[in-house]
Amino acid sequence: MNIELPREAMQFVEGLVASGEYDSANEAVVDGVRLLMGRQQLRSDIQKGIAELDAGLGINGDEVFASLKERARAAIEKAT
Repeated sequence: MNIELPREAMQFVEGLVASGEYDSANEAVVDGVRLLMGRQQLRSDIQKGIAELDAGLGINGDEVFASLKERARAAIEKAT
C-alpha cells in the first residue's frame, strides 16, 4: 500500500527518522498506526465500562481504594 502524507506529517516523520528514534519512515508510520489501534481499543473499553456502570455492574470506589491500599501496605511490608 502506498500512502501520501500531508507535508507537515511527512516532515514530522522524517524528523523522527533523522533523530534516530526510528530506523525508517515506514517503522514510524507503523508505530503511529499501532497507537491509533490502541486508542480505538481504549475507546471501546471505555464504552463497555460505561455500559456496565449504566447496567449497575460497577464496583464501589471506596472498596476498590481500600483494597488497593491494603495491597500496597502488604507489598511494602513484604519488601522490608
